[in-house]
Amino acid sequence: MPRIAGIDGCRAGWLVVCETPLPGPWNAFVAPNFESAWRHLREFDAVGVDMPVGIPDRGARACESLARRLLSPRRTASVFSSPIRPILSMNDYREACETRHALEGKRMSKQSFFIMEKIAEIDAVIRGRSDFAAKLYEVHPEVSFAALGGGEPMLHSKRDPAGFDERFEHLTDVFPATAIEDVLDAFPRTDVAPDDVLDAFAVLWSTKRIALSTAERMPKEPEYDSLGIDMAIWY
Repeated sequence: MPRIAGIDGCRAGWLVVCETPLPGPWNAFVAPNFESAWRHLREFDAVGVDMPVGIPDRGARACESLARRLLSPRRTASVFSSPIRPILSMNDYREACETRHALEGKRMSKQSFFIMEKIAEIDAVIRGRSDFAAKLYEVHPEVSFAALGGGEPMLHSKRDPAGFDERFEHLTDVFPATAIEDVLDAFPRTDVAPDDVLDAFAVLWSTKRIALSTAERMPKEPEYDSLGIDMAIWY
């Protein structure tokens, strides 16, 4: 059986859910940073993560436009635009906006800025580690949930009780409910939110499809950034 993991960003760092058992009562752990997650997972066969992998020097990534089209009209807002590489290391929102505006004539959303630090963590890990970069895949949970739902985007926000229930129901079609419940109960809510757990399992499902060569990707053809990293969303 391939060793696979699904990762979602959380308040405490990164929630990692694995199909291969790890020490402890759950096949899950929280890594404080992506470097730590990599050290646990570098021998795995495939790792999916809910965060942009591969960053353009300019312009937008095709995978994000395609994901918004697939999730239209209900869940398009869940797809944030990735930053461009020249601003990736900036920690001041105004500076990042002004720099991007000078380079491209447009600014960036605060949602995109708030995830920039985590994107930079991933970028730092995979640069110079081509072996791990080759088995790290970007997965967007809402795209995965749409695939689990027969191609239809979820009806409700993931933070609404109805949204939690519909995503949980879809996941129990492919995972034991007890496995999901165990991870939900394993971590303090201050560290890991319930929707983080569902997202990590959705990423894990798509990663399993990748390992079994049954996954789909957008765009169909590779689109590489300037470092040779394929910018694609898998599901």
